[in-house]
Amino acid sequence: MASSASNLTTAAVNGVKWSTAATITISVLQIGYTATMARLLTPAAFGLVALAGVILRFGSYFAQMGMEQAIIQKPDITRADVRAAFTSSLGLGILFAGALALGAPLAAGIVRAPEVVPVVRMLAVGLLLTGFNATALSLLRRRMKFRTLAMIEVTSYVVSYAVLGIGLAFQGFGVWSLVAAMLGQGVLLTILSYGAERHDLRLLFDWETYRPLVQYGSRMSAISFLEFLTGSLDTLLIGRLLGAAALGIYSRGWMLIGLPVYLLTTSVSKVVFPSFSQMQADRPRLKTVYLGSITLIAALVIPICAGAAVAAPEIVRVMLGPSWSAAVPILRVVCAAFGMSMVTMFAGVVCDATATLTPKLWLNLGYAVLLTGLFYGLSRYGLLGVAGAVVIGEIIRTVLYLLLMRRVLGVTVGEVLGSYVPGLLAGAAVAAGIAATRFLLPAGTVPAAVLLVAEMLTGALLLVGLAVGAPPARLRTVLRRLVGRLHEDSAPTGRLAGLLHAFSRRLARLDGQVAPVSVTAATAPPASLRPHSALLPDPETELV
Repeated sequence: MASSASNLTTAAVNGVKWSTAATITISVLQIGYTATMARLLTPAAFGLVALAGVILRFGSYFAQMGMEQAIIQKPDITRADVRAAFTSSLGLGILFAGALALGAPLAAGIVRAPEVVPVVRMLAVGLLLTGFNATALSLLRRRMKFRTLAMIEVTSYVVSYAVLGIGLAFQGFGVWSLVAAMLGQGVLLTILSYGAERHDLRLLFDWETYRPLVQYGSRMSAISFLEFLTGSLDTLLIGRLLGAAALGIYSRGWMLIGLPVYLLTTSVSKVVFPSFSQMQADRPRLKTVYLGSITLIAALVIPICAGAAVAAPEIVRVMLGPSWSAAVPILRVVCAAFGMSMVTMFAGVVCDATATLTPKLWLNLGYAVLLTGLFYGLSRYGLLGVAGAVVIGEIIRTVLYLLLMRRVLGVTVGEVLGSYVPGLLAGAAVAAGIAATRFLLPAGTVPAAVLLVAEMLTGALLLVGLAVGAPPARLRTVLRRLVGRLHEDSAPTGRLAGLLHAFSRRLARLDGQVAPVSVTAATAPPASLRPHSALLPDPETELV
């Protein structure tokens, strides 16, 4: 059990590392791609693809029927499960691709853009490609092969967008260069993912095999669609009630904190779901990992959000320009919402991993109704009212998930609130440090960019200093467990081993305990002697 736990810990850490690297790399490449294509194409070309994307998103939530998540979550999967998942993904991809192709004129009428019809029809092929590659990608995630996934994602993006898309744009293909880039990525994802994770391509039509996958996947699709709606309500409401100018200010203020948190969320969520799914039957262990995950992420995200709230004037001025000062209060308010939503994410993943989907579905449905009422009730106060509604809704959603976790994992209110304490303490310290920097370097005495750099350095030094020098007791417990398992499983050598050992000794001294003995490659048992799980080859029920 100890070896299994350490192996899973190491796999999760490596998964976050590779997932984060891929997300950041693609984000940087996307900036360059967008800047290049913006000089080669007209705004109308981007507008057509954006409208087509909105139409396609509605179909994409149901085109997989949650089969990707079902393959990852199911405790034990057989070859029949894989065949069923592939059959359903392919069939649903064909169905929804055909429906979008036939219904494109109707969708174009809704958005009042008839010229989007051929774009929608061509991009609908992407749903068919997703049907082909979804099963292989899910198996890679289930087995936590995130290094392979990162290489596949980056390679497919570079070849499709940087080579194919920009190349066709130079040749004068206009909007079709954007379409070709998107479809090219789907083709490469299909080829590379199947090359990395070959599975049975034979179709299967057996309801008993489908039943547990469909029961789980259909509810996941409904939940994902509800989360999409609640995440878009503020944008739709502001655009309808307050106008495009107000929406621009709100979206830019939201983006300034949303982008870095999104990068972190995307990287972590890809790894957390398969990790939690592998320990779903061991609820005490899952409870420990859940509370530890909250502690670690809160200690990182809450200080980032607190620091961004204090440094909001400089962030807006440097990133957006002096004419966007109206976004400053928006940024400050939504920082509170992001601080909570990132931590609440783990409760949602626990529900997914343990198949607690019906309560989660009702929770999200109630949250959508509540958020709609809050938006309409507080929109009279303008953008700040809408931002405040998001924060209030997030507080209520956090409480609802806490009640649900009491039922699923048996956690208490005190345990969850205690997990927030290290983050809250670090957030207060970072906010105070940045406020002191602003006091010592008042706005106007130095350029805004210089002041922002000084604030960022102050916040980063305080955060690292607290984490390394004097972490709170609960955070020390989580860090010691994490470092110990990394030592046990991977036996690092060289400078990394020295740093980890020094950190372990520091944590032990803070707890008043004897410092641990250094673990090196020479003292670690060889891989051949470590416990491992064996697969029993049964031709009928062979585990994948």
